[in-house]
Amino acid sequence: MFSVAAIGLVAGGAEAQVDRDQIAALALSPSSGFGGDSIQTEAPQRKISIGGAFLRSAVIPGWGQRATGSHAAARNFFVAEAGLWLGMISFNVHGNWLEDDYRLLASEHAEVDTRDKSAKYYVDIGNFVNIEEYNQSRLQRRDVAALYDPATHYWQWDSEPNRNRFAELRLRSDRAFSRSELFVAAILANHIISGIHAAWLARRQGANEKPSQEGASSSPQFGVTSFGNEIRLTAQVKF
Repeated sequence: MFSVAAIGLVAGGAEAQVDRDQIAALALSPSSGFGGDSIQTEAPQRKISIGGAFLRSAVIPGWGQRATGSHAAARNFFVAEAGLWLGMISFNVHGNWLEDDYRLLASEHAEVDTRDKSAKYYVDIGNFVNIEEYNQSRLQRRDVAALYDPATHYWQWDSEPNRNRFAELRLRSDRAFSRSELFVAAILANHIISGIHAAWLARRQGANEKPSQEGASSSPQFGVTSFGNEIRLTAQVKF
């Protein structure tokens, strides 16, 4: 580092031709191009660690991207997250509506008691007209453990179209729940991908700032210093 004393002005009594206060005020003014000690530089952009960026986006996709200054990527991940949640909730609600519909249909047209019944039970009543037909098929296969008790699991469809309608509603409900689960998996994937992408952005941001910082260190700095009756305009270059 070296300093160059550019101008030395001696101020004393009536011989001083330049007002020292005026020179100092001129040197410190924004329009002069000089600072009190050095040129004013922009505040450096707030950096974020790779781990911090990953955790932010792993919790809320897009948060880490926004912290690194990548607003377009942040918006894309936010929108994707909102869309996935909307899809998951929609299919889950639709599946519950269909489930209520087919249970009500079974209660009204097959005399089914819908309390405390398993998913397998609803599959079976959609495949067989009544409980006697089902139990007979299990006995033929010697599957005694799968028999239903008529006192608790009785059913008897009043018509074939109603049974077919029941089976269709049940299948549609199951498909809706399956699609809802796919959206849950997509939401988890979006969190992981967003976290990895944010970490990559933070790493790239850190790599890009190193050359810029090295370049800024070699720029000249100017200032004004006062020593007794002297005012010195100084130039300073760092290597």
